[in-house]
Amino acid sequence: MRRIVRSAVPGIAFTVVLAQTAAAHATAVKDPVYLIHGVQWDGGTDCETSWKDAKTALRHQGFKGPLITWGYYRGDRHCTTGYQGTLNTPVPELGRRLAWEIYNRYSRHGKQVSVLGHSMGGLIAAAALAGVQKNGGKSRAWPPYLRVRNAVTLSSPFRGVTCVYAQAQCKDLKTGSSFLHWLGTAQNPQGRGGTDWTLIGAYDDRRVSARSGLGTRAKHKVAYLAGQNITHSNMHHLSAGGHWHFRYSNNWGDVFYQTAKGGAPLRIAAAALSSPAR
Repeated sequence: MRRIVRSAVPGIAFTVVLAQTAAAHATAVKDPVYLIHGVQWDGGTDCETSWKDAKTALRHQGFKGPLITWGYYRGDRHCTTGYQGTLNTPVPELGRRLAWEIYNRYSRHGKQVSVLGHSMGGLIAAAALAGVQKNGGKSRAWPPYLRVRNAVTLSSPFRGVTCVYAQAQCKDLKTGSSFLHWLGTAQNPQGRGGTDWTLIGAYDDRRVSARSGLGTRAKHKVAYLAGQNITHSNMHHLSAGGHWHFRYSNNWGDVFYQTAKGGAPLRIAAAALSSPAR
């Protein structure tokens, strides 16, 4: 049974974040970071607008390496790189395309990367690692391995959502879908050298519940409490302030602590992405 424990030292989570981000400033984080946006029912997004706040936050926290916006719709704009897919491109296929992108550009050269995904973007990152873990070295359709040091998701529906559209991605996102079952059989998928997962969700998110956003195996989990207006649409834009209320776990969700002095979602993400190799 999971236990919820209220921290005896208010602000302990925020203190940890400050220590980690201070370390990031002292030693610049040089790993490339892939930024993967969520599903777009109008068939495209502006990657620069979507990730502008995250890129600013990461640079402020000491990230010196490439910040790569990876798009996957034909209608995507201002993305660093990507794949020309549609809403009918299944999520596992997007994961496979991302896997080859990371492998060809970095992994095969012995270089580690990290990934930050919002909404379905987190599932695409998970699908990339899960697909390689399942098929790497067995099928030429997938790269033999990936080197992904840290993976952070922002409100990614690991337990699905209610979706009423007819496109393939809607079917993949539905609770109980065959894709989510496939992904669930590779809980906490790992790249070569190890991958440290952090899942972030919010109780004010009306599209992806906190339960779904934290609904797979990961060592680190953060759930922002209700009443703070952290929604699905602004989760990947918030970086300011140090008095956010959230529950957090650093032991696979077995025990949760609570703080009223936590960092904003992008600050927590930056701290997680700056973690050293496990």
